[in-house]
Amino acid sequence: MAETVMVHCDLCGSDEHVILFVKEGFRHVRCSSCGLVFVNPLLARHVDLQKASGTGSMGEDQLSRSQVKRLRKEVESLEGFRHGNRILEVGAGRGWFLQEAAAAGWETWAVEINEDALRYLRCRDKIRIITEPAEDFQAPESSMDVVRMWDVIEHLRSPRRAVANICRCLRPGGLLRLATTNFASLSRRVNGPEWVYLNGSDHVVLFEPETITRLLTDEGFRQIRIRTRSFNLRRKLYHPEQELPALWSAWRPVRKLIDEAIRFTRYGHQMIVTAVKAGPEPIGPSGPR
Repeated sequence: MAETVMVHCDLCGSDEHVILFVKEGFRHVRCSSCGLVFVNPLLARHVDLQKASGTGSMGEDQLSRSQVKRLRKEVESLEGFRHGNRILEVGAGRGWFLQEAAAAGWETWAVEINEDALRYLRCRDKIRIITEPAEDFQAPESSMDVVRMWDVIEHLRSPRRAVANICRCLRPGGLLRLATTNFASLSRRVNGPEWVYLNGSDHVVLFEPETITRLLTDEGFRQIRIRTRSFNLRRKLYHPEQELPALWSAWRPVRKLIDEAIRFTRYGHQMIVTAVKAGPEPIGPSGPR
């Protein structure tokens, strides 16, 4: 394996942990103090690899009508937070969300380091691009109404530093909206270490509802709301890349039923989280959605 470095828990700073499993040479551990799950040790060149490859290099060349409709609906849901008219996306990828936000009249900002994603972003109009890691980016303090971070936080060496930067650039009463995989999900428990979202060279911090709530609370957010969605039977190895069959075929006939029901629980494979920066300013009339 390439050169690695030992890390401490990004959530509480502890060096005490227990090994949960090893996948493709990467140890996945749980902090003995706060329960955060993370990869330890990490690849020393983790940030360089995120610039050159990783999921930032992925994405559709063209969105379907249903995907565009979903993004437009999400943008519409943010209207109650439009005070200064600025929205920022951390890990903007190819810029599909920001394109819809710009069409709705928002001043759009992007934080992105992946080289492939940047080629697409630079071809779009009206997006101000910050080419710094999420842990290091600088944006005007208290200037943003909304920050979006979609399937990004699990890639970061220090989610805490990234969330601190986000809180700093949000105005009081501003909204953070993020999505990430849910290590506490039924999908992960069924699929075990071969669950498709466990990739130690890419997904290095794995949150659960309790740990993401603690992080956001510690960094100055309130009104934290979490919903989960989807039940996924996919299993995968990455080195070499290989799809694996599901372990329990008995789940298949009821998968769609579970998928519908699981959104009423905290066991869906994806967490959708909203949080409001604490402060004296009132939030929008309809609050976070």
